[in-house]
Amino acid sequence: MHGFERGQTVVRRDVHRSGRVWSEQALRVVADTGEALVTACAPGAQARWPAL
Repeated sequence: MHGFERGQTVVRRDVHRSGRVWSEQALRVVADTGEALVTACAPGAQARWPAL
């Protein structure tokens, strides 16, 4: 399986049980060891979620 490079930007997507994307958040990869994907969310990072 292809891993992520340190410093790469990835997007976390939370998916509702209906299969639709509920929210998205931009994260920075700190480490990808194959056993764990470690990410960080910087202050002011972009995020998207529905208005309630």
